[in-house]
Amino acid sequence: MDGLIMAGGKGTRLGLNIEKPLLEIKGKPMIDYVIETLLKSKVGTIYIAVSKNTRKTEHHIREKYALDGERIKIIETSGKNYIDDLNECIKYFSGPFLVLSCDIPTIKPKTINNIINHYLSIKYDNIESLCVAIKREKYLGTPSIEIDGYIPAGINVLSPIYGEQREEIYIIDELIINVNTQGDKELVESLISKGGCSENII
Repeated sequence: MDGLIMAGGKGTRLGLNIEKPLLEIKGKPMIDYVIETLLKSKVGTIYIAVSKNTRKTEHHIREKYALDGERIKIIETSGKNYIDDLNECIKYFSGPFLVLSCDIPTIKPKTINNIINHYLSIKYDNIESLCVAIKREKYLGTPSIEIDGYIPAGINVLSPIYGEQREEIYIIDELIINVNTQGDKELVESLISKGGCSENII
């Protein structure tokens, strides 16, 4: 299964004069944690959606991951909003694909593999998409949205079709935090320092 990292938004909620994917978490751009996790997982080609809002991010990716060019590919989107950008990316996929936001630096390869394995085990039940979520009482960050007591983790599996898809909610018990505020950033850095969310854990 291929993967898609969404990295073309403006990231205005952080209130910083920096492209959100390049926000440093313990001295490393946030998007690097996500890319490195996917490189260690069973994800095949890794597509990264950038836009006019994230030119520095695009430059960073091309510079740092030039040697992984066969596995990492950049998609140019309009940068209008998340849904429009995602729709512009669908044509690049011929089968179900994993979608991640660029702001989940605590994600682990094992979690990615578990999500893929779960989707592959249910796709024959006419399930077209998977929404990964965390119970509200176990979510430590500042959620941007809550649905019936669950916080979407910024991870989905989608089929390459337009319009509504038959969806299943997949609940995970992981320390995945979307970095939406300075408080989230400090929390994630603390967790990584304590080893609870090390990017090296597989």
